[in-house]
Amino acid sequence: MLKMKLAIVGLLLASTGSALAQKAKYTRQQDLKVDVKLSDRVKPIQPKDVKEEPPQPSLSADQVLSIEGLVGDIRSEQEEILAKLIIKTPDTEVEEKSDYYFRLGELYAKQQRYWRLKGVEMTIQADTTKNPQQKAKLKADGAAAAVKAKDYLLKAVKTYKGLSDNEAFRNYPKMDMALFYYGYTLQSGKYMKEARSVYDKLLKNYPSSRYVPEAHLAFADYFFEVGQLDDASERYKMVLKFPKSSAYWYAMYKMGWIHLNKQRFQDALETFFQVAQATRNDKKNEVLNRASKKDFVRAYAEIGKADKAYAAFQRVDQKYAFDMLEILADLYLGQGKSDKAIYVYQELMKQAPTHKNVCLWQYNVAHATLSMAGAQNADKVKQIENLVRMWGALKGKKTLPQSEAQECHDNAAAMSGELARAYHSESAKTKNAETLAYAEKLYKVYLQVFPDAEDYAQTEYFYAELVWSRAESEKNPRLSTEMWENAALAFTDVVKHGKVEPRLMKESAYAAVLGWKNALNVDPRVKQQADMDAVTDAKAVPKPIPEREQKMLAAFDIYINYIKDPKDEELVGMKFLKANIYRRYNHYDKAIPIFMDILEHHKQHETAEYSANLLLDTYNSQKNYKGMIELVNKLDGDANFLDGKDDLKATLAKLKMQALRKEAEQKETEAKQAGDFAKYVACGQAYFDIYNRNPEAPENDEVLYNAGVCFEEGKSISAAIAAFNLLEKYYPSSKITAKAIARLGKAYGDIAYYDRASDKLEQYAKKYGGEKDAYDAMNDAVFYRKGIGDDAKAIENTKYFIKTFGPKKPQEAAAAMFSLNGVYEKQGDGDVVIKHLREYIRQFGDRGGADRLVIAYAKIGQVLWKQSCPVKEIDGSCIRVTRERAISTKKQKKSRKGVAEQPTQCGPESKIKLTVIDRDERKLREALAAFGAAAREYEKRQGKTGGDEGGARYYYGLAKIADADKDFEAYLDLRFPLGLDFDPAPARKAITAKSLKRFEEWLAQKAKLGDTTKKKYVAVLAIRDPADSITAAARLGQIAQNASDQLFTAEIPKNVRTGEFADEKVEAFCDRMTEVAEPLERTSLEAYGICLSKSTELGWFSDWSKMCERELGQIKPEEYPTAAELHDEPNQVAPIVEVESPIKLD
Repeated sequence: MLKMKLAIVGLLLASTGSALAQKAKYTRQQDLKVDVKLSDRVKPIQPKDVKEEPPQPSLSADQVLSIEGLVGDIRSEQEEILAKLIIKTPDTEVEEKSDYYFRLGELYAKQQRYWRLKGVEMTIQADTTKNPQQKAKLKADGAAAAVKAKDYLLKAVKTYKGLSDNEAFRNYPKMDMALFYYGYTLQSGKYMKEARSVYDKLLKNYPSSRYVPEAHLAFADYFFEVGQLDDASERYKMVLKFPKSSAYWYAMYKMGWIHLNKQRFQDALETFFQVAQATRNDKKNEVLNRASKKDFVRAYAEIGKADKAYAAFQRVDQKYAFDMLEILADLYLGQGKSDKAIYVYQELMKQAPTHKNVCLWQYNVAHATLSMAGAQNADKVKQIENLVRMWGALKGKKTLPQSEAQECHDNAAAMSGELARAYHSESAKTKNAETLAYAEKLYKVYLQVFPDAEDYAQTEYFYAELVWSRAESEKNPRLSTEMWENAALAFTDVVKHGKVEPRLMKESAYAAVLGWKNALNVDPRVKQQADMDAVTDAKAVPKPIPEREQKMLAAFDIYINYIKDPKDEELVGMKFLKANIYRRYNHYDKAIPIFMDILEHHKQHETAEYSANLLLDTYNSQKNYKGMIELVNKLDGDANFLDGKDDLKATLAKLKMQALRKEAEQKETEAKQAGDFAKYVACGQAYFDIYNRNPEAPENDEVLYNAGVCFEEGKSISAAIAAFNLLEKYYPSSKITAKAIARLGKAYGDIAYYDRASDKLEQYAKKYGGEKDAYDAMNDAVFYRKGIGDDAKAIENTKYFIKTFGPKKPQEAAAAMFSLNGVYEKQGDGDVVIKHLREYIRQFGDRGGADRLVIAYAKIGQVLWKQSCPVKEIDGSCIRVTRERAISTKKQKKSRKGVAEQPTQCGPESKIKLTVIDRDERKLREALAAFGAAAREYEKRQGKTGGDEGGARYYYGLAKIADADKDFEAYLDLRFPLGLDFDPAPARKAITAKSLKRFEEWLAQKAKLGDTTKKKYVAVLAIRDPADSITAAARLGQIAQNASDQLFTAEIPKNVRTGEFADEKVEAFCDRMTEVAEPLERTSLEAYGICLSKSTELGWFSDWSKMCERELGQIKPEEYPTAAELHDEPNQVAPIVEVESPIKLD
């Protein structure tokens, strides 16, 4: 930036003043009447006259007596029932009727107490709330509660009177309690005479009642209230004869008040201390404890020392000591002990500077200082300043709650604003410079802290007039200069704010000019021209303008506002200097209009060229590229203006090209903010246009990259690919090209060119492996390769991924290696799957995640289990099955008599005949070992594997199922005994008995092995995995079905099927088989039904749920028709076979 040298107009030139004081050259007539009104917040505190208004305890017996619990509003039925029972029950039924009276009276008494306290509570709330509507509602609710209380009072009195006046009820066991409630209710209703009469009756007739102390307490409280302290003392002492009474410590507390009122302050102090200690940590006496501590403070205020107070209070209650100190300060203040109050309030502020009452304490300090006899004005003003500054510091924070903050604001405003005017008014009469200075301090702090005050404008004008008065009376040249400057600034502020009436506005503007003239005339210092070298900062935000520059701005404004001659050369210079100060401190909104005014109306002035340069710089720093290019075009077309300004011409030419770049960047910003695809495309096209203007430009790599990014964000993928390909072709060595390659991969992926996307992502990851996003690129490449079924590349990329990124990202490497299992499983080579998973476990183990470790072991077990069976498994078992499909026809029982040919089995051909195939022992052993390892890994973590805990739980369940399946196959392999004969003929008795024994032994062995297997499957159900639960449920059905089917398909021995009595023998044999088989069949039906309903409930359908449905149809086809029987056979086959979905590495 070129330096600019301007002559400073005469008003800003230095003038050498005399070392001696000079009388102000520019004077004016002050005609001011200060409006003074002092509120109660400011007036001195008047101590209360204790004799006229003695203090009273804040606690009543009502708050401490152990009266039985309150109830809410009662139902009218309760009241009516008891009232009717009283009427219907004769007096001869003494015990019964007296109890009805008591219960009804108690009900009324409790209700009276409930509504009386409710009414008091609402009245207190109404007094404290500031919301008019809420206040009115609370008052109305309180009045309604009082009416209810009065109603219940009358009902209670009537009821208790009916009970207590009837001599027939004299020996009622609860009569003493009734009399106490009776008297207490009257007392709470302020019927003191009647209450005392009832209490007298209680004391006379029931001297041993547990309510005797409460009755004495009622008399004591009455005497206390009417001022008969000696009588009250005697009665309280009677209460104190009953240390176990709930009234004991309250009576002791009231003794403290008697000492206090009789000015036996030490006795009062000790008594309150005793009560506070005795009731400490006692929930029932919490209110009494708090009251005794407060009144300990009241006694201390009479005899204690302020500086020892806190330590004394800590001995009473460590936690409550601070609150007691605050109470003491308030007591001192109310008693007119200002010096002690000030000391304690200052101690409070030291200990708790962030307390919600801290501002109130400072106000009380200031108020006490004002009220204290002999206090100096300097001390008063200092404390008020402290108060206002405290509010200034707190108002922007959340230290004070809303109500305390408002109170702090009002106190500080009243103290400073009202007393400033009072001191000002007094000084105007007395001409006392010291008083004038005090007024200035208070005005100043008020204006600083309360800019939103209603009287701010008037106060600001009063302040300016006061400073003028001080400047006029000042004799010291140096101080006089500062005061005239202050006066000029003060009147300038009045003009700037523009809130006073027009007459005062005019007066203030005139006074400001005169103030500056006086200041410049008497200033012994040399004025320096403002620095013109500061340049704008592109990231700058507006900064505070220093005091000296602000003074200069004020001078310029006065000049500019009052000098209206457009030909005045100095006027243009003043405008430029003003604009430049705003620019230097980043107040561009104020600088730009002035620079523009110079360019449009004063082109021939020497400041016009500088204005043009500074405007261009300002637009650029503010990113207002539209404004900058408009100015460039405007100036470039003005040949007369540019004549002889070669530097400016060169700058304009360069900016033209830069403007397009800035517009493109601006479009990018707008697109990001709006999320508008069309705006992103417009951004990309703007960058492409820049490239096409000059394809040889060295910075075009960045331009093409930006174009591609914008096109990509705008979903114009083809255009983005074109931009990135150009960048890769012409700028292969650029660092930005690396990013472009990665984005090319993403772009190809967005349009489903997954092979090309993979190529680019692999190229990027391998060529720029050190980049932060190289990991993500290879991750995406693997994802795409899996998606398009390119297993070889997916495996190659994954291995590269693990090798390259594994050391720094072990978790991600583990996930990548584990995900390859899906590829190997799809390829169908079990040995490869086992080898891969074992290598995964060896390489990563726990580090890859406990969930994956459980799954890996279980998957190894699955493959080995399947491999161990030399034939294709049927329903997960290594067996061969022979059966026919069941036909859905009604079962008809036929007699076999007369049939020429006997059946070979008792059940239909739809029953299962199976043969267990031996598994390969080595593979079976390895499979079970793998399943066992999976179970151990899961169990030692109690299922908390982290990661995919659901998957781990599922495979844990599979491991437990495999353990059960081993026993299940042994169960299936238990062969049915051959040659059984259950011929009932007497001659065959021995053979029949032997057959029965063999049959029973087989059944027992089958049941034992079945029970063992069942327990394992039931344990699987406890794992609570839906898929595994359905599998286990299906197996439970198979256990029962197998036993049933073995019985139904057992071969009838040939000797049974032939001979003279074949019919009878076959029937006997089948009856026995059926007798045992049918319950088992019903059990299997129940189990399969549970399996099927559970799968429907969970929405989980699998081969096992289909098996349950199939077997239900086989066992009871007439009740459970299969889908094949309900629907036609499909006549088309889907052209696509589902394969495993690709698994993303992350």
